[in-house]
Amino acid sequence: MKKLVLGACLLSASVAGFAGEGEVKDRDGFYVHMGINNFDPNSDRGVKDEDGWLAGIGYLFNKNWGLEANYSENVHTVPGLFGSQAELDTVGLDLIYNDTNFIGNVNTHPFLKLGYGEYNLDFDAPYDAATGAALIDFENEDYIKAGLGLEHYFTDNFFGRVGYDVFLAEEDDSQWYVTVGGFFGNTHRNNATAVVKEPEVAPKDSDGDGVIDANDRCPGTPAGTKVDAYGCALDSDGDGVLDNQDACPNTPAGAKVDEKGCQIQEKVVIDMRLNFDTNKYAIKPEMVSEIAKVAEFLRQFSNVDAEIQGHTDSVGSAKYNQGLSERRAKSVVDYLVANFGIEASRLSGVGYGEARPIADNATAEGRALNRRAEANLESK
Repeated sequence: MKKLVLGACLLSASVAGFAGEGEVKDRDGFYVHMGINNFDPNSDRGVKDEDGWLAGIGYLFNKNWGLEANYSENVHTVPGLFGSQAELDTVGLDLIYNDTNFIGNVNTHPFLKLGYGEYNLDFDAPYDAATGAALIDFENEDYIKAGLGLEHYFTDNFFGRVGYDVFLAEEDDSQWYVTVGGFFGNTHRNNATAVVKEPEVAPKDSDGDGVIDANDRCPGTPAGTKVDAYGCALDSDGDGVLDNQDACPNTPAGAKVDEKGCQIQEKVVIDMRLNFDTNKYAIKPEMVSEIAKVAEFLRQFSNVDAEIQGHTDSVGSAKYNQGLSERRAKSVVDYLVANFGIEASRLSGVGYGEARPIADNATAEGRALNRRAEANLESK
């Protein structure tokens, strides 16, 4: 037991004894280890704890996980008349987990193990029947092993362990051990030398518009606002309303807009006095000067469309008057297209029948005024 304690002290004292070139990132490959142990059987076995030796061979899949086959041998004195001895061997397979994050050092870390194995017992002389009956249970007895410990790499290829295992079987046994070993696999390092640079202080842009404060003539612009080189909000469509306040972007150049940047739909009624004869829709010569007023206005304002409205008096059926009013409106539209070159797409003819009188249909004068056509102009 003194040898075991001494070995553990030497391993602990050497934990800080290795400094490799660059930080170890990972390991993989085969390893072997061998050392001394103190196996402590359960008191019901009838024998005391004894020092012995153990060895193992394993494979690291990475720095955290490994699989290991192991063997241990301890010789125990069996009480009794003949003072015989019994050799107790263990053969097992362990899954190893290295907790390299616990201390934060791949070279020095705690580990856990979980394994399965079998006891073998060999007597070298006759033994006391009572003691032998308890001890003989070791023979071919299966166990489950749970253990923990500390492992340290002195170099990339030389390491040491100290640990404690519990054997869960018919009776629960335990052991302490210290081993040293050789690693024959690959050690992966980060050899890059970190270059410490002074942090660069970025120019401040308080409102996050992409223009630094030193050049920003319009600080405090709302997030997401498109700005010019001086940090001021843009007016992309030139309607006098900034983009961040413009609910109707891309309004036509020169269009009148409201405070939200949306085009104001203007309606203009041209005083076009066209009065038709009863049941007629043909354009009379005296009407041409009136139609010319509409044509001139449309030529002057290219963003304006015209609705030509036809009306009738109340003589005749409403159905007939509706059709007559539509023909009157269409005749004016056709005249504007054919004689003044106004685009047909800017004109529409609508008949309102007898529904919108402007004078009393009970008199001849009133009916004459109601047989009319008007021009209603509206900006696009």
